[in-house]
Amino acid sequence: MTAWIVVMIAGLGTFGIRVSAVALLGRFGPPGPRVESILRLIAPAVMAALVATQLKAGSPSGDAPWTWWVAALPAAAVAWKWRSAGAAIGVGITALVLLDWLA
Repeated sequence: MTAWIVVMIAGLGTFGIRVSAVALLGRFGPPGPRVESILRLIAPAVMAALVATQLKAGSPSGDAPWTWWVAALPAAAVAWKWRSAGAAIGVGITALVLLDWLA
């Protein structure tokens, strides 16, 4: 199987999952407050998992570049202070680009 076929199958699978969620939401009505509070935690959990994985094993040798560790600090501070995944991503990427440019 070529890489393009794998990407297309993964894309169609992701699209199918999202469409089914929208269809189910339309059928059963809006989620309750408990479900909404759980859904708000998905983005920070996924972001933490991605960043932690990258910091643990960033390169084939198993060492993340120092710029990743330093850029994670302001991103974590923003995430903790404002509780915004988008702001944390923006600050982290900006810090990483600036540190890579300076290094």
